[in-house]
Amino acid sequence: MIIVPKFELKYNEKKGVYTIISLVPCKCPLCSGAVYHRDHKARDAKRLNGEVWHFRLRRLLCDNCDKLHTEIPDIIQPYKHYDSETIQSVLDGGEKAGDCVADNSTISRWKADFAEAEPDIEQRLASVYVQESDEKAPLLSAGLTFAAIRAAVGRWLAFVMRMLINNGHKLCTRFAFCPPQGCVSIQSAGRKRDGGHEKYDKTLDETG
Repeated sequence: MIIVPKFELKYNEKKGVYTIISLVPCKCPLCSGAVYHRDHKARDAKRLNGEVWHFRLRRLLCDNCDKLHTEIPDIIQPYKHYDSETIQSVLDGGEKAGDCVADNSTISRWKADFAEAEPDIEQRLASVYVQESDEKAPLLSAGLTFAAIRAAVGRWLAFVMRMLINNGHKLCTRFAFCPPQGCVSIQSAGRKRDGGHEKYDKTLDETG
């Protein structure tokens, strides 16, 4: 899997599906080799109000190690039926959480699974910081604890997922962190529209 942080969404009205146009070059998250488009796969994601996004995602084959990766926009929550914004709303417990159409058992499972995964996520974020900074120091020294990220980054779930998955951290929990290896810089979320496309542009400065 490759999570794309900067992209445009293009909607095909006739087919009722979205395709993504990556605005950054992709590389194999396992060996950093060049990748090329092989085929597509269908993927659905439910939104907070129950609306379903239908995606046609590219599958990219590495020219070096022959591994196949699905290219997904970071608005999709890997291995979940709902998008990342919906799940984050439930985890944050804000006003929007009450609008979620998921049943109570699903919501309870999200919360329980995330609570179980949180200590492991914290440790792996520290590992990402050490990997990026080359410092033998915990993430705490950079003021980027998981709690700090949740407080500072608007779309913190997508942010954390992208950091961990694209840096090769496989979290063995039920909370949908099953990534390949690779590397990505610490980034955050922003969104703007351009003509008929939706543009997502993520830079650390935009987190506030």
